[in-house]
Parts: sequence; structure tokens; C-alpha cells
Amino acid sequence: MSYKKAIKTDIEVFDSPRKQKLHVCNVEDLSVIRTKDLIGDFPMTRYYGSKKRLLHWIYECIKDLPFKTVIDGFGGTSSVSLLMKSMGKSVTFNDALLSNVVSARALLANKVPFKCDQDVDDFYDSIVPVKGFIYEQFKGKFYLDEENAWLDGAVQAINKEHVSRRDALFYCLFQACLQKRPFNLFHRANLSIRVNREVERSFGNQTTWDTPFPVLAKRAYRELKKAVWMSSSQQEVLLPTDISDIKTGFDLVYLDPPYINPKNSTDDYQRRYHFLDGMCQYGQWNELIDYSYKNLQLKQQRHITEWQKKSCFKKRLFDLIEKHSKSIVVLSYVVDAYPSVEVLERLFNKTFDSHKMYYHELPHALSKGKKNEVLIVGMPK
Repeated sequence: MSYKKAIKTDIEVFDSPRKQKLHVCNVEDLSVIRTKDLIGDFPMTRYYGSKKRLLHWIYECIKDLPFKTVIDGFGGTSSVSLLMKSMGKSVTFNDALLSNVVSARALLANKVPFKCDQDVDDFYDSIVPVKGFIYEQFKGKFYLDEENAWLDGAVQAINKEHVSRRDALFYCLFQACLQKRPFNLFHRANLSIRVNREVERSFGNQTTWDTPFPVLAKRAYRELKKAVWMSSSQQEVLLPTDISDIKTGFDLVYLDPPYINPKNSTDDYQRRYHFLDGMCQYGQWNELIDYSYKNLQLKQQRHITEWQKKSCFKKRLFDLIEKHSKSIVVLSYVVDAYPSVEVLERLFNKTFDSHKMYYHELPHALSKGKKNEVLIVGMPK
């Protein structure tokens, strides 16, 4: 890839609380061009709330901040962690979902664990379908019978592979599973949406839904391979952890918590992606399921649910920000969420020596409206 071409980027910066425009930055720097080129190689995320579309904007907001170590506290798709890695930072990734942790280990690796693409192709092409746990328990919920049997065979085969290969193979399998789901989610047992061809729809991609798992998994590996590169900075992926228990001492703390609707609805990520987490724990999956739910989601975990409840969220978020008040804190948020941006701005004004607010409008994937994203940056006293 070439870094010779100069890139000129403009960004508006506002001084809180007056939201008065201070300056326009013109960026013409080879390291900036390298980061921007690398962002173009990051894989598609197919994940609700992903920050991939905002990475160039986030980069412009944080590129001049003085930090070497960073924790991506609600890491999700690893998009922001990959951005930080491309900037040469030492990154610690944290997330409460095991499937996200597995994916992060694959994405933040310094090299891919296969010598050539053919090794991956041969692996997925050689999967022998098995009428196992997925076939028996998830019949008629997310995938066709023959697809469920293939998934049983795939998970069992991945678990027999060397540990260095498992993360990459699971990552590719996750991406294939998401692509074959309406809305890329597992929140409802709604296979009927996919198989009912008598209904005209304004969403979805029937061609992708009907594409065999091996084909989609192999494509995902090509995406993964482009996103993996050697870095001299340290990348650490924590086991699934409550962000509230994370140690202090990072130069920068990046937070992208669930967004709480003021009307009391929540962003239930465990419900949306429980199937992926279950595949990571195939041998224990049966004990982890809450069978009172039709979609067979996993039993709730307190540290996940409390981050998604309006009654708990504000205190948890405020405590977390104040805990890391000696670090630069970058909060990714949405206008009109709970608590309000005005309330958060007062917290940052009280907690930090200075703070800035950055705004960006973005179309919402699952609604007709737009989301007004805001990035709040607090500088320690």
C-alpha cells in the first residue's frame, strides 16, 4: 500500500459548553495516511452499534491526544482497538461477551495462523455434518436442519484444532452465521422470515441467506487476513470481564457503553448474540441456556444486565468515569440517550480539567432516522 499520497481532512472542533467552533484542522502527515489506509482494510463488522463507519471521525478527534496505552472498555467488534493498533498504541481489549473476546484475539493478532488460504478452504470444505446439540436444540429457530448439522460439525472440528487456529476459525464462522441471519441478529427465533419467499421485503439479502456456510466463512477469512498485521506495540485481550473491575492507570480509556433509550428500552447485546457465545462454549452450552426463552438465549449475568438497565446504568457509568478520572476518558455516546448529553457534560466539567465535544450525524441501520453521535473527551486534572 502507498503512503505517498497526501490526504487533507477537515474537522470541526467545539469548545464546551458554548459549542463555539475553534478551528479547522488540515491533516497532511504520512502517519495519518498510513492509519487511514489501514482503516480501509478493516473487515466488515455486521454488528449492531459497530463504530467502523465512524473510525475516520474518531481518529480525527483523538489523533493529537497524548497517550501510549489505551483500554477499549466495551470492545465489541474490535474496530476501535484496530484503530488504536494502527496508531501504534498499546491496546487492551475488554468485552463481556466471549464471542467478542475470541474475535478480538483473531483480529488483534500480529499474524494469521495459516500458511495459505487453501488451508482454510480445505478445513471448511472438509466439515462433516453432525446431528448434535445445535441440530437438536435449535431446530427451526435460526437455520435450516442441514445447516444446523453443518454447524455442529464445524464447531466440533474447530475445537479439535490447535489453539492458535481456533480463534481465527471461530471468527470466520461467526461472520458467516451473522450474514445468514435477518438483521444479523439472534434476538428472535425467526427463521420464517428467511424461508418465506411469498412476502415482499424492504430488507435482507436472500442471496446471502442462501449462500452455504463454507463459502461465507472462507470469504470472512480473506477479510480477516487483510486486517492482521505485525505491530511493535503490545495488544492484550482480556477474558470476558466487567469493565467496572478493570484496573486504572491507562493513558486513555475509551468507552462505548450500551445506549439506554429514555423510554426504558435497552440494548441487550447478550440477547442479540447469545448463539455466538454458545458456540464458544459448546460443551457447556446446555447448562448456560435459559429455556424459558423461545430463542434459547443464555442465562443473564448481572454485570451485563446492569449495564443495560436504566435503573443501574447512570450510576455504573458515572462511577466508571470517575474511577478513571486521572486518565484521558473518551466517551462515545448518542444524543437523546439516557442520561442526557447535558448531564454527562456537567459530569465531565466537574471531573476533568477540560473537555471537548465532537458531533457527527450517521444513518441508523435499523431505523429510518439518523443517530447523532457525540464524542466527549475529558482531559485529567
